[in-house]
Amino acid sequence: MVAQRGAEPRLVQATPELLARAPAAVRHHLATLPVHRAMIRVVECLLVGAETLPHPLLDVGCGDGHFAASCLGTTVDAGIDPHPASAAQASRTGAYRQVLVGSADALPFPAGAFGGVVSNCVLEHIPPLGAALGEIARVLRPGGKLVITVPSERFATSLFWPRALSRVGRPDAAAAYGRWFNRISRHYHTYSREAWIGRLEAVGLQVETWTSYLRPEAMGFFDLSHYYGAPTLVSKRLTGRWVLWPEKRRYLPWERWLEGRVVHFARQIAVPDGAYYFFTATKP
Repeated sequence: MVAQRGAEPRLVQATPELLARAPAAVRHHLATLPVHRAMIRVVECLLVGAETLPHPLLDVGCGDGHFAASCLGTTVDAGIDPHPASAAQASRTGAYRQVLVGSADALPFPAGAFGGVVSNCVLEHIPPLGAALGEIARVLRPGGKLVITVPSERFATSLFWPRALSRVGRPDAAAAYGRWFNRISRHYHTYSREAWIGRLEAVGLQVETWTSYLRPEAMGFFDLSHYYGAPTLVSKRLTGRWVLWPEKRRYLPWERWLEGRVVHFARQIAVPDGAYYFFTATKP
C-alpha cells in the first residue's frame, strides 16, 4: 500500500551540538579507516548517531560492523549482510546480539519484527531495490522508524576528475569516469531527492526528515584520497586491518592536515549540492 503524501519532510541542519562531535569522530575514523572511507563515515556517524533508534533494531547491510560499533551508541538486535566474511567480522565487534548472512530482498524475519531499521550506504548496492525496500517495510512494525543514507544523483559529477575533465572541454571523458567510478563502487542507484522519497513512499513509508551532505569540494578530496589510501587495501587483505599505525597523526604533519580537512568537510550538511542524502521515514 502506498503511503499518502504528507507534509514536506523536515530538513536536518548542521547544529552546533551535532558538529561538536565531529573532531572525536574524525580521530576515531582516521585511526581505523582509510581517508576516503573515514570522510564519508564521519558525516554519517554524526547524522545517524544523533537519531533515536527504536528497538528491536535491525541493521540491513551491516558489513563488518564498524559503523554500528563506532556510531550507533546502542546494541543492535540483529544485523544482516550477504557476505559471510563481513558478517563474521560484525559478530566479533560485540555490537550485535545476532548477525545473519542473508539478502535485503529476502529478510529472514517475520512481519513487524522490528521497531527500527538502519541501513547506511547499502541500498545503492542492491539491484532489486524495490524488493529490498518492500522487505524493510514488511519487517517494520506500525510506527517503526527507518534511517538510511544513500548517494544522490550528483555523486559521479561531484568527483574530482569529472569536474576537471569538464573544465577542459572533455564532457565525454568526464561522464565515462563517473560511470567507471559508479561501476567499481557497485552503485546501481544514485537518485534525486524526489526519486528516493518516491521509492520509499511506494512501499508505504512516510519520509519525515532529510538532508544532503558533502559538496563537490569534499568529493574531490574523496576522489583523490583513494590514491593516497591505496596501501590500506594491502594491509586490509593481509592483516584484516585498514590502518596499521593508528597513532601516525601524532608524528606526521600531513596526517594532521588531513584530519583538519576531514573536520572541515564534516560541516557540509544541509548543502544544496550534496553528493549524498540522509532520510528518516516511518511506517504509518
